[in-house]
Amino acid sequence: MSFLLSRLGRYIISRVIGGVMIALIAVLAAILLIDMVEQMRTVGTRVEISMLEALRLTLLKTPMLVEQTLPFVVLAGTMMAIIGLNRASELVAMRAAGVSAWRFLTPSAFVGVVLGLIAITTLNPLGAYLYQNFESEKESALSETLAAPGQNGVWIRQGDEDGQVVIHAEGVDSSGTRLQGATFMFFEVQQDALRFTRRIQAATAELKPGFWQLTDLVEATPGGRPVRQTHLAIPTTLDATELINRFVNPATLSFWALPGFIREAREAGFAPTRYELKWQALLAYPLLLATMAGLGAAFSLQLQRLGNLAQWGAAGVGIGLFLFFYSQLAGAFAMTQSVPAAVAAWSAPLAGLFIALAMVAFIEDG
Repeated sequence: MSFLLSRLGRYIISRVIGGVMIALIAVLAAILLIDMVEQMRTVGTRVEISMLEALRLTLLKTPMLVEQTLPFVVLAGTMMAIIGLNRASELVAMRAAGVSAWRFLTPSAFVGVVLGLIAITTLNPLGAYLYQNFESEKESALSETLAAPGQNGVWIRQGDEDGQVVIHAEGVDSSGTRLQGATFMFFEVQQDALRFTRRIQAATAELKPGFWQLTDLVEATPGGRPVRQTHLAIPTTLDATELINRFVNPATLSFWALPGFIREAREAGFAPTRYELKWQALLAYPLLLATMAGLGAAFSLQLQRLGNLAQWGAAGVGIGLFLFFYSQLAGAFAMTQSVPAAVAAWSAPLAGLFIALAMVAFIEDG
């Protein structure tokens, strides 16, 4: 900590922050250009939108995309900063003055931790809110021209060999298991054909383990009089976990909202694996950025006069990409519940941290 507060420590921190800012600007420019073209390709081919509207949709996605690319931004920015010190011979002078290689790792990791804390507490909630608006506006823009009357809302189908139930709802609440303005249309198999038998309109329909719980409903049958009821349970084979995953995107839940959502899902008897993985990944995010900064510093400390600096830098980038694909693979195993979500989220940052420490130990002690 004393080195971080020293003049040299503050100088290295400022250089690392400068490198990260340059890399961030480059990534932002690429995101704006590529995603705006993507919006024109996906939305613009179906709905007439202007460049400004496409730019607006892109800006709504930008905080989330920045959060996803920030580990590589930190890796590239740290490497730019340390390589800049190396080429200016400042690194040689510091090492000649007795500055240990470990002291280059500490300021870089400190910047990563601070950026990680800012990202999960500020950038992530902002990105979740704006991405939710992006999905709503994109769906609204497409539905204006693509959806015919009566096609809006949510459609679900359940059934077995005896019949089917078609469910339409005006909306779904944030939990993903409670429908508002739900209509249940029942069809039974009669003489090898599906025939309509009854319809139920309910104010709300909440999915419980094994059944739908309907409230404030009106039941009608062909040729019969409507019957009003306060509560009614309808058996179902629908998996609540799949329903939650369908209607609630983890990207729209912020760092502050995830714990409550996971707790409520567990109390309802569901398995919110995707959301537990997202929560653990956010908790590990500061460590991930610190690891990427450490890797960037560790693989840039090779003195330029010794050669092979480009090869070491390429190796650092390669390990960063390996950690990314490793985290994706671990996340896939967590989704199948083969490994705990915490193990999948924390294993990649810890593995990268150990690689960075081993690299610095090799450079410092041979």
